[in-house]
Amino acid sequence: MSVTEKFEFEYVNKDNIIQEINNLDKNKSGTFGNIPSDRLKEVSEVSAPCLTNIWNSEIINQHTFPDNLKIADVTPVYKKDDRNLAKNYRPVSVLPTVSKIFERQLLIQTTAYIDKFLSNFLCGYRKGFNTQTALVSMLEKWKKVLDDKGYAGAILMDLSKAFDTINYELLIAKLDAYGFSKNSLLIVLSYLSDRKQRVKIIITFSSWGDLTQGVPQGSVSGPFLFNIFNIYLNDFFYTLKDINICNFADDTTPYVCDVSIEKVLNLLEENAEIALYWFENNYLKLNTDKCHLIVSGYKYEHIWAHIRGDINWEKNEVKLLGITIDRKL
Repeated sequence: MSVTEKFEFEYVNKDNIIQEINNLDKNKSGTFGNIPSDRLKEVSEVSAPCLTNIWNSEIINQHTFPDNLKIADVTPVYKKDDRNLAKNYRPVSVLPTVSKIFERQLLIQTTAYIDKFLSNFLCGYRKGFNTQTALVSMLEKWKKVLDDKGYAGAILMDLSKAFDTINYELLIAKLDAYGFSKNSLLIVLSYLSDRKQRVKIIITFSSWGDLTQGVPQGSVSGPFLFNIFNIYLNDFFYTLKDINICNFADDTTPYVCDVSIEKVLNLLEENAEIALYWFENNYLKLNTDKCHLIVSGYKYEHIWAHIRGDINWEKNEVKLLGITIDRKL
């Protein structure tokens, strides 16, 4: 990969902002006491010039993202299992409506530039790279090797709270390596830094707390932050050797197809060690409860792999990206 150009955030005009105002979902709320999106739409001709000036003079010229747009009301949304355990809730951040307009501009301006550097294995919030892309690519390779009387093996790796552990300094260093200019880096760092959030339950609020690492989850910022997360994760796919990867966002599954089961297991074990080392050095934590081995192909006995000294026995079936895959496909 060669970076021969510099990325700069650009000025916008009133029409750009009006378009983003009109694209706001009136059913999506902003922070408590903030301007609702439907009211903003009603006065778009008046508000757009003011918002255009804020983007051009404050964000582009001063390289700062406004502090009053970096506050979030966090609502705990139940996922599954025991409702009394905090880990079974997902924190969804609701940001001010105006923040969503500016975040859309961040997304639009970075997407085309970032996408050309991303690995073909990396799926998630990329046009033409969805869960179906990742799954079909993997399963077709599995079917082919099984038809040739070979073997397909995979280790499912799920990162634990990946968006909460992103290290800002490392992220900025990676963006710099991909050609982001100094001014653009200052804007991204300003966007991420000095954020505050409080928990909202019905109409009751906690006190404000600082967000010192990770990124806000929820709202329109999601796609832009996936852009940023894709860059953060991208070099991982160039560290693994002689292996394929089924990936969607923070759900990563290295897999091997070969006529030799020994080669399949050796490559899986070798690359699992490389992956764990990379995760540790990039401040990401593997969810060991969701780290599973599956091996397809005819064999006489149950198979296992050594991962960091532990024996990981193969599963009869696993759930990957919403579908269940068994050893016989």
